[in-house]
Amino acid sequence: MTNIAQLLVNNPLFSGITPKQLEVDMETVHYRIRTFHKGEMLARQTEPCNRLMVLLQGSVRGEMVDFSGRLVKVEDIVAPGALAPLFLFGEANRYPVEVTANETVELIELSRDEVLKLLHLNGRFLENYLNMSANYARRLADKLFAASFNTIRQKMAACVLRLSQAQQTDCVRLDRSQQELSEYFGVSRPSLTRELTRMKNEGLLSVDKREVRILQKDMLLQLVR
Repeated sequence: MTNIAQLLVNNPLFSGITPKQLEVDMETVHYRIRTFHKGEMLARQTEPCNRLMVLLQGSVRGEMVDFSGRLVKVEDIVAPGALAPLFLFGEANRYPVEVTANETVELIELSRDEVLKLLHLNGRFLENYLNMSANYARRLADKLFAASFNTIRQKMAACVLRLSQAQQTDCVRLDRSQQELSEYFGVSRPSLTRELTRMKNEGLLSVDKREVRILQKDMLLQLVR
């Protein structure tokens, strides 16, 4: 198995594809391996999204520039994630955020045409790409849902109720640390901590690190209605 096949064989985009088939498919397309160092920008907001970048190692952050020129962190993407797969196709296919390396990053880059070639060549790659795009769209929808609420209390209630529905339990495990959650909500960590403390003191929730138990579900539902 060639080096590139070894790098990609465990990537979700190529899940279920045999190493031998992966090697054959990759020989039919043009790609390049690129390295970015900490602080280097991989893509600019509104830049045309005409290539697929799949992380092989390291992590990057997506940040959106608001009208005041302030950078607002949207999310971190870690290897073996892909950058904006949902925006590679369509009429307004531009990067929605600025993408910057958090550390030394190695990635494989394929043009839009080469991705199309792979999609036609391998049905499993097509299925994996659609699944990754759907997951990305779901995360984006969750982000927009959280942004639709004005207060930290409402955002927290919506987050916990969503996890409760997904995990089918009133004792949920947060999928982000409190620092990550504060960045996700676009608020400061101390502000989130203060609101969580108030919600605990009022008997709405009990919180133990990432473990949250819903104590008054009806009250939380009222907050998000």
